Amino acid sequence: MGAGTKRATVLMTAACLALVLAGIQQTPVAAQSSDQKTEEVFKNIKVLNGQRADMLNPTMTMFEAALGVGCGYCHDNDGNKRELDTKPQKTIARGMIQMVDTINKTTFRGQAKVSCFTCHQGRNIPIGVPNVTNNALPPALGEDFVASLPPPPPVPSNVTPAQVIDKYIASLGAVQQVGGLDAVGTVTQRRPGRNFPSQQIEILSKAPGMGLTITKAGQNDNLLAYGTTAGWARAGNTAPRDLRKAEADGAMLEDPYNLPAHLKEMLLEPKMERPAVIRGHEDYVISGKTRNLPKVDAYFEKNTGMLERLVYYNDTLFGTYPTQIDYRDFRDVGGRKVPYEWVISQTRNREFTYAMQTVKASPIEDAKFSKPNASSR
Repeated sequence: MGAGTKRATVLMTAACLALVLAGIQQTPVAAQSSDQKTEEVFKNIKVLNGQRADMLNPTMTMFEAALGVGCGYCHDNDGNKRELDTKPQKTIARGMIQMVDTINKTTFRGQAKVSCFTCHQGRNIPIGVPNVTNNALPPALGEDFVASLPPPPPVPSNVTPAQVIDKYIASLGAVQQVGGLDAVGTVTQRRPGRNFPSQQIEILSKAPGMGLTITKAGQNDNLLAYGTTAGWARAGNTAPRDLRKAEADGAMLEDPYNLPAHLKEMLLEPKMERPAVIRGHEDYVISGKTRNLPKVDAYFEKNTGMLERLVYYNDTLFGTYPTQIDYRDFRDVGGRKVPYEWVISQTRNREFTYAMQTVKASPIEDAKFSKPNASSR
């Protein structure tokens, strides 16, 4: 996630809090009349001036619920000094109050359609990235729950990204000796409440950086290919098109057979992250980026070195979205371990399961990966 996205997340996190922070009760007030204003009853009011004082406390309660936090998240921990601006959330929050107020005024004709809950939904940090299908959302239990969790594991200091990737490549066997792989199987798309028929698929992969996926679609084939400098796709008998730069990087990362040959070169600015638990055991996690993708996370089983999961993120004009790949069922092909099954999960409520019936080492001509002419449809 880029610095701009992180900053936006922090700001949005404080959006609702700002309302809490905007007004501080000077002393307990038994009752406030509907014609009293917040600045007449409370201290240090800066953005809720002119609002009814008797609406402030219920508003604060709503914000607590929206963010799953308590008063101390924004206000001074000393209950007698709640009017002080001792926490940065308070300053940020005031700006977010103004933002929410502007949105409602300019977009919804003054109706309170957007609130803190719109983004936070019970979390002190709102979720800005769409969730991958079938992955659990973070719990909406607020700061008290987060504080109760055991401390996260530290970032490993005795291992480097290069060492982890080298162990991964070594764990696969004769990666460099197998120049080409031809895999034939099926791919099945699933969405919540709906399964699609399986389609026949063939994957040609050739080191050091060429791949072709052929998906049977009725009388026609859908083709997607990448090469060392560019990629292309053709749907049925339509004209072929060039892949977008980020799309080509994604195609390279989604090739499970060629990935070991070019992962180290593709992954720019790699760094070790906190370990994660995948399917019951600990994984090393490396994060980085590619030339055209803002973030890639790779999960390697700590003991065996095998790559279990890869998540890459695409940039859009309004944030990022992830694609997750989980690898299963490794078998030996020509002295090299290759996955016979993997699952690609996306954010559009769909999941693709690739199940290969045969994978064989095979010499493949470079011409197989060449972009066809428009007239060759």
